[in-house]
Parts: sequence; structure tokens; C-alpha cells
Amino acid sequence: MLAISDHQLNQALTTKVIRSFWLIGVLNNAPWVLMLACAPSISSGGVALVFLSNQIPGLIVKISAPYWFHDVSYKTRMLVASISMGLACILVGFGGLIRNEISGVTNDSGKDGLSGIALELIGVSFISFQCSLGEASALALAGKFDSLILPSLNPSSQYSVLSDLNSTNGCCEEEYKENYRDGGDDESYGDVIEDSHQEKVKQMNYCITAFSSGTGLAGIFGYGYKYLLSELLGWGLSSVVFSVVLFAVCYYAIFYHGLHELEEQELDTSSQANAEGYVLGHQNTPRIHMLESSLLATARYNEFGETNNVEMISRLEKNASQTIVDPSRPQQPQLTSRERFNLVLSLWLYTIPLFTVYAAEYMLQAGVWSAIGFPVTSATARAQFYHYSNWSYQLGVFVSRSSGNLFSVSLSVLWLMPMLQVGNLVFFLLNSVHHFWYNYSLLLPCFFAGLLGGGVYVQAYSRLNLDFPVDLREFAIASAGVADSLGILVADVASLFIQSCIYDRNGIEGAAVKCLTS
Repeated sequence: MLAISDHQLNQALTTKVIRSFWLIGVLNNAPWVLMLACAPSISSGGVALVFLSNQIPGLIVKISAPYWFHDVSYKTRMLVASISMGLACILVGFGGLIRNEISGVTNDSGKDGLSGIALELIGVSFISFQCSLGEASALALAGKFDSLILPSLNPSSQYSVLSDLNSTNGCCEEEYKENYRDGGDDESYGDVIEDSHQEKVKQMNYCITAFSSGTGLAGIFGYGYKYLLSELLGWGLSSVVFSVVLFAVCYYAIFYHGLHELEEQELDTSSQANAEGYVLGHQNTPRIHMLESSLLATARYNEFGETNNVEMISRLEKNASQTIVDPSRPQQPQLTSRERFNLVLSLWLYTIPLFTVYAAEYMLQAGVWSAIGFPVTSATARAQFYHYSNWSYQLGVFVSRSSGNLFSVSLSVLWLMPMLQVGNLVFFLLNSVHHFWYNYSLLLPCFFAGLLGGGVYVQAYSRLNLDFPVDLREFAIASAGVADSLGILVADVASLFIQSCIYDRNGIEGAAVKCLTS
């Protein structure tokens, strides 16, 4: 009876963890989406300023993350993210009140009005900082829960990933190491590991998929929240963003009570097993050495027919072969700044697809879809198509980001999906000029664009959590996020010229910049 009770308790805790990651995903990205939805209200003549304020601080966070995340606990990072979210809403809200008050009195914003806009833009910058800090931290923490915490709660169930991989390592390690150094073609070790990962992929990434699904819903939720309060209830900008302060409180409360307390509890109860040299939650399974994990990562890279990170592997073999994975500390070896930089560069198998798919889909949203309408010469028609195309896209993102536990893809397919998104971009570019398929059935390829974008996101991070050694997973997942931020920034700049050229070809005036080909 006691065993059944313990099992039910662990299952309840597992469900709580997955639900917490999903809610954190929604709350982490919803304010960011809300700020984009409010961009015309913040600065109708300078929407680009809002977009840049909503991108650059977050990009700085993700670029610098590999060099300081390991020194700051998840608790501190999530607390700072929560405070930043609340502060951002207060700044944007008061900035809007100042601007509206000055405009209402003088009918001219002037310097005082500009100070209100400045407060709003600073607030938007805090949201960018919060979103990127929270996303990179939560994704890395999700990988940790999938790899260590959930297996400890369910040691005899489908979560028992580490023990399976460790036993596989033991049976084939020597054979593989000899083969690896001789440059042979025998792939028996890699095949065994590949098969093991394919069997376990659905079970390993519940938390990553839950967070990804939440971020997918955040797009729909953010725009819907703005529409409900502004359009249906008649709330002003300040009232809408002031209400989001409640999100910040819930955000940290869900993290602390849903994840942090359980993480601390699991680490405390694992201390005895850790001292005796066993995997967290598996009293009969020795902990995985960094050497074994590094060889596992190398075997996974061989899917593309080449070996990456050879120097890093050699260093780990030489300096850390006796180092064991300690779940009570951040799962990262001691690396110099140069080695961290090189390791970030070695993530190109995952970051290039992320960069490409984000750049293509944001060029679609900001550059192409804003220049399509039926008829295209009608500003109202263009605004209407932009509205519906983005809803279709967000729905596709939500569906695909929720699919991480339904199937997994190979690296080849992960690279194929961004190429399809680029093809989608080319199709819409040609169609926006030649109008060969020009009606609301275009919402179907808009939905498809969302499927591709969300699919690359969840599959890339899921594969990072599978392909990298345990001691490097959190680092790899947190570092890879810079790719999507760079893709969005490039797309925001390119979209100004894309929209201008489409306007020029369709005889529409009002573009913010001049088309380079006109």
C-alpha cells in the first residue's frame, strides 16, 4: 500500500512539474507579445523603436549567457526576471499616463510627452530582458528536470533514461573508443545509442515540450488579452499593462512552488546516493563520467558524417575523466571563456536552423504579410489580412510546439524544415507581387509557416537535450537561444525594405524606407 501511495505521489509531482513549465512558458512570453501588440499605442510614428527595444536587450542577455549563467542560480535568475516583468509594466503604464495627460492638455506631446514615450520604451526594454532571461533559464531548467529530476521521481518507469544509457555505455564504450581513435567506420556503438535515444525521446523531453507549448500559446494569449481588454472592455494602454503586473507575481510563484522547492528536495534526498557514487534516483546505477558523456555526444554528432568538437572532447578526456556529474551543482565542467565561446560555436548544427527559421518567418510577418490585402491598395484590407495571418501563424506555432512528445526528427529533417520556411518566404514574396494565389485561402500557408517555426523550436531544443552529455546540456540549451534572437533582429531590419519593395511594385505609398531596387 505504501509503495502505491509513493508512486501516486511521484506521479502527482511529475504532473505538477509539467504543468508548471507550461504555465511559465505562457507567462514568460505573453507580456513580450503584449508589448508588440501595443506598439502602435506606445509610438504610432515609431513602431520600429518599440520593436528594437523589444529585441536588443534580450539579444544581449542571450549572447552573454554562456559566460555568467553558471554563476547565478535559477532562483535568482527567475526572481530577477519576475521583477523585470513587473517593473516593465509599471514603467509602460506610467509612461502612457504621462503622455496621455500632456497630450490631452496641450494637444502636443512636446518634451514632456517624449519623456512619457521614453519611459514606455525603457519598460519595453525590461520586457525584452525578462523574456530572454526567463526563456533561456527555463529551457535549461527543463532540460535538467527531464534528465535528472523526473527520472529520480520515477526510477522504475519510462523516465529511467540515465540508467538505460549508462548500461548501454558500459557494454560498448571500450569498443567505441578504440573505433573512434582509429577512425574506423564501425557504427555499432553509435547505432546502439541512437536506437536507445529514439526509444526514449518521447519520455525525456516532457518539460521542454511543456515549456515550448506554453510559449506557443503565449502568442495567441497575448494578442487575445490585448483584444479583450482594449477592444471589448475599452481599457486604455496603461490599464492593460498595469494588469499584467499580476502575471509577474504568478510567474515567480509558479516557479518557486512548482519547481524550485521540488528541485531542492530532490537534491537534498540525493546527497547520500551522490556521496556513494550513484545516479540521482538510481541506487543501483553508477553516475555517468564526463568522458562517457563526451563520447556519447560525439557519437550523436556523427549523424551528419563528421566529428565535431574533437579538441573539446580531448580536453574533457584529459582533464576531467574522473569528474562525475553532480546534480547538486550546475551541470557544467570548468571551462575558460575561450572554451565557452568555442563550445557555443560548436552548436551550429542546431543554431543555424533556429536562426534561419526565425529570420524567414519574421520577414513573413513584418515584411510580407503587412503588404498583402484584398484589394492590396486598401489599408483596411491590408490590416485585416495582417491580423488574420498572424492569428493563423500563432495557431500553427502552438500546435507544433506542443508536439515534442509525439515524434522526434533527425538532424537532417531539422535542417530541412528551415529550408521549407525559406521556400514559404519566396512563395509569399512572389505572390505579393504577381497575385497568382490571392485570397484568404493564403491563411493555410500562414498556418504552415507557424507549424515549421514551432517545430524547429521544440525539436532543436529537444535534440540538444538528447545529443549533449549531461554535464553540458544546460549550457548548450541556454546558449542556443541567441540564434532565434539574431534571426528576429535581422528580419526586423530586412522587413522594412521588403515591405517597401512590395509597396513599390503595387503602387502603394507610405513605406517607411525606400526600396533598394527602385
